[in-house]
Amino acid sequence: MTLFSYKHLLYMTPLLWGCQMMPNSVQSPVEKLADTNWDSKNAVYEIEKASAAKFHRNTQRLSQALTDYCIAEQDSKAEVKQAWSTVMHSWMALQGQERGPQQALDLNWNIQFWPDKKNTLGRKMSELLGDSQTWDSKGIAKQSVTVQGVGAIEWLLYDEASDLATNSTTCQTAIAIGQTLQSHALAINEAWQSNPWLELSAQQWRSEYVSLLSNQLDYSMKKLSRPLAKIGQPKPYFAESWRAKQSMTQLKYNFQALQKLYLADGHGLDKILRDNGSTQVADSIGQQFSNVLASWPQQQSVFDLLQTKQGYRVVLNQYHKLEHLKYLLDENAAVELGIVIGFNATDGD
Repeated sequence: MTLFSYKHLLYMTPLLWGCQMMPNSVQSPVEKLADTNWDSKNAVYEIEKASAAKFHRNTQRLSQALTDYCIAEQDSKAEVKQAWSTVMHSWMALQGQERGPQQALDLNWNIQFWPDKKNTLGRKMSELLGDSQTWDSKGIAKQSVTVQGVGAIEWLLYDEASDLATNSTTCQTAIAIGQTLQSHALAINEAWQSNPWLELSAQQWRSEYVSLLSNQLDYSMKKLSRPLAKIGQPKPYFAESWRAKQSMTQLKYNFQALQKLYLADGHGLDKILRDNGSTQVADSIGQQFSNVLASWPQQQSVFDLLQTKQGYRVVLNQYHKLEHLKYLLDENAAVELGIVIGFNATDGD
């Protein structure tokens, strides 16, 4: 080795050593996308976990409100109705899911029997209360799913055939149903204590994530399309919570929860799309979320809206807005990310 080569190497060695020790602060696009997917997995999971915990807490409060109303006589019926509405609002974040822990998904029908095309709920509640048996939560849990969840409590609070205010046996049944609902909510909360998506690859997770959003949006759309039925021939009794007349309000909670999942505290599908270079698609979806919420109808009840032609047009217009968002998710976002939206349980129903 020449003196020049030796000196050159001597002077360069610290520089080389320094380069080797420097952290890699510039990520490749592949590394950046991998980190984005990992962050979104956890961010979406934390939202779902928090939603399940909130739902469980609210069912506890409803159960206690029913007990206080029927036994301690501390609450008015209006307070019980408010506790029921709060449960429904928190349930909207989990409603219609086809992705997540199977233990939680298996309880969807126990929490809420809908759609109820033939007034099965009304018939089952009449049969339950017509029985001379005094019901407890264990007995209710063995009955039809129609009498175990939020719909049964809505019937007790709002249906003209309910004698909740005057019949102690009916009140005991209400307490049993409230306890059963709370038990199911606890099982859902426990199912969400671990992340079901940790083992998915980046591509698998993106497919799962878009399907999660698409399935829940599809369920929300059916809450409008079913009562809309054929043009000019609405079926208002197909509306969710038609007795309480809160269907449009509940749908708004669905939509807000969906937006929260989409953004996932800055780590959601919006970021995945932008990191993928699909900025225009991300902008379109974000804008559609904002537009829909900004123009949400003031009326609370789909049932009431469908009583007039003008109201029918309001519901139909809202359906078209959700339909456009679904197109953006299923067609634009999915295509940009190279995924195919899978089958869900509401297809063809």
